[in-house]
Amino acid sequence: MSDILAISLAVVLTAAFAAAYLGVVVWAIGDAQKRGQSGCLFLFLFWLFGPFAALVWLIVRPSTTVEQRPHDDYSNAEDALAAASRLDQLGEWDKAIALYESAAHRWPEHKDYAFECQKRVKAKLSPD
Repeated sequence: MSDILAISLAVVLTAAFAAAYLGVVVWAIGDAQKRGQSGCLFLFLFWLFGPFAALVWLIVRPSTTVEQRPHDDYSNAEDALAAASRLDQLGEWDKAIALYESAAHRWPEHKDYAFECQKRVKAKLSPD
C-alpha cells in the first residue's frame, strides 16, 4: 500500500511541477508580447537558461508595455498603427480603437486605413 501512495505522490508532484513550469512559460510569452517583443525571444531564453529564463526575462524585459505608451509618443504613423495592431492581437480592443483614432487625427493621410482597422476591431466588440 505504501508503494502505491509513494507513486501517487510522485505523479501528483510531477504534474504540479509541470503545470507550474508551463504556467511560467505561458506568462513570459504573453508578457513579452505585451511589451512589444516576440514570444520567440523568451523561448530562446528558455532554451539557453532553462527554468532560470523567467528570472533572466524579469531582468532584461522592456520597462513599458505597448498599452502604457502615450499616443503622442509615436513619431510616425507606421509605429502607431503597428502598436494599435499589436493591441488588437492582444485583445486590448478599446485601447487599439483609441490608438487608431489618434493616428487617424495626427496623420490624415492614413485616416482611411485607420478607420477601416477601427471598424474591424469594433466588430469584434459587438456580439452578432
